[in-house]
Amino acid sequence: MKVSHSLGVVALLGLIACSSAESQGGMTLEAKLPTSYAQLSNVVELGGGRVMFAETKDKLFLSADLASGKVDTLGTRVDSLPPNAPASQYKFPGWVAHLAGDTVALVDFSAQRTTLWDEQGRPLRELAIAPVAGSAPVLVYDAVGHGYKIDYQTILGGGEPGQTIRPDSIPVLRINLRSGAIDTVARLAAPEFGDATFGDQVQQAAKVFAPNDFFGVLPNGTAWVARGRENRVDWRSPDGKWTVGKSQEYARQPVTQGDRDRVVAQVREQGKQFGMPQDLPIKYPFAENKPPFDFALGRPTGDVWLQRPRSKEDAPASYDVFDRQGKWRRTVAFPQGTTLAGFGNDGAIYGTIRNADGRRTVGRFRLK
Repeated sequence: MKVSHSLGVVALLGLIACSSAESQGGMTLEAKLPTSYAQLSNVVELGGGRVMFAETKDKLFLSADLASGKVDTLGTRVDSLPPNAPASQYKFPGWVAHLAGDTVALVDFSAQRTTLWDEQGRPLRELAIAPVAGSAPVLVYDAVGHGYKIDYQTILGGGEPGQTIRPDSIPVLRINLRSGAIDTVARLAAPEFGDATFGDQVQQAAKVFAPNDFFGVLPNGTAWVARGRENRVDWRSPDGKWTVGKSQEYARQPVTQGDRDRVVAQVREQGKQFGMPQDLPIKYPFAENKPPFDFALGRPTGDVWLQRPRSKEDAPASYDVFDRQGKWRRTVAFPQGTTLAGFGNDGAIYGTIRNADGRRTVGRFRLK
């Protein structure tokens, strides 16, 4: 989901439907924001075609009515959040999820808490989630009372000092939001590791561009796992029965020197905020080829969309669509500068659109 991955004072922004639909890249653009944002989270559709999302640069939680073009800023962004702070406050809203009924969860990455809101944008309460597998937030929810968390602590720590933990798989934990009961519902393939060098320090790091598994769940608790090494989608029914999907052939894309240089440049740019010297020698482990997909998002109706890696950073995005039986159905090409951000009812597809100034806006599309 997510992801996303995936917020300041942007109440002045309006959402205006296009007077005439535009056909782009296999999809029809129906509506989009007339102004831009720095960074956007995922998009969650509400009743009546409205949406909620987060602006992750200015740190705002927003609600928009696509029919009227009205956008509201929900709650209040604060610099510090004391214990027992009201649900209306947040520091870094980074992800939005739809739970049962008209309840929406807002994940605060900085405060490491999740608050519940109704579809009218009213804060309800903080969601108390049983502490498990570290402090990373729960991003995946179904509509029957569960949250799901990938237990990365199995590879990040927990063993004897000086020992490296490299399990064969990573468990996906299902958390009962009412009782706090926890069980394991899936296992993901462990990442591939190699040596990373930062100046004189050498440490193990996940290989860049190596295939990874992705996990998601439908509202009724049916789960899916997109298998990166096999390029397939497996399904788990609520009663625990697995359906193994069919692997899809794909064209291997070699990792180029330009890809490596771009990744290191991004690391340096992000390191500026932590005071990292810009001349520090950096060497990352890279896979030889790019994976079959580098992002996955499930549609509530049962499709899973796998984003193919792009040959160039600014190349149009395309997605392989797999159905509930794990069969590949089609490839969907997105317009230039647009990436998938969420799904809605009646075939609605939400994407973030890059404007000419490099900033992004939200659009609603439908397949042709």
